[in-house]
Amino acid sequence: MSERLAGKVAIVTGGISGIGKAIAGDFLHEGAKVIITGRREALGVQVAKELGNEDQVLYMKQDVSQEADWAEVADTAIAEFGHWDILVNNAGIGGSGNLIAQTDLADWQKVIDIDLTGNFLGIKTALNKMNQGSIVNVSSVLGIIPAMVGAGSYSAAKGGTRILTKAAANEAISMHKNIRVNSVHPGLVNTDMVPDQTKAVLNGQGDSIPRVGEPIDIAKAVTYLASDESKYTTGSELVVDGGMSAGRQ
Repeated sequence: MSERLAGKVAIVTGGISGIGKAIAGDFLHEGAKVIITGRREALGVQVAKELGNEDQVLYMKQDVSQEADWAEVADTAIAEFGHWDILVNNAGIGGSGNLIAQTDLADWQKVIDIDLTGNFLGIKTALNKMNQGSIVNVSSVLGIIPAMVGAGSYSAAKGGTRILTKAAANEAISMHKNIRVNSVHPGLVNTDMVPDQTKAVLNGQGDSIPRVGEPIDIAKAVTYLASDESKYTTGSELVVDGGMSAGRQ
């Protein structure tokens, strides 16, 4: 343990599985206290017990698209741990996989509500309740490069998160708050959101980079942005995609 986050309190949305769970685990390893959130209560309680004791990590049920849920989570973090220093907007879902022309409005809205509006509400809450610290928004490489066919709603939400991050970084400065806001852009990562066929193709290529990334690969990038090591970094985007955006085939 290097204690890079010693004395800090973090909220990690979608922290009960995949990338979010890896982020929470790395934060705890680095000395932070963490509240993990998600909608699956039984899983959340189980994961919190796996990660640490109640003095270190708590689970709270949260729908990130609901502003009242954000107020409750933030107030609990401050009441339980005394302050709030780090927000990781990680909660997200994939789209239906349909072409834009075949996407139902309800499917589009569900992705936008969770993947973009949820981040807006998190940022809004943090800017009002935090005086200093770091906000890290987990976007996607598909928020930067041209969208894959069938990923229209997902890419729109992730691209929106990328620009929202920059706007929030500037607004934090204008509010005279020492809050940095950055985004992380994963490529294909070994989570339930990535199809098994895609994992098999990439992992079978044999090269050290053309492979599916692991959640810890993303977690380490988030830890850097959450820590004081990145104190001169705000409004930036950190791409962790194994070369996908560089044109890797």
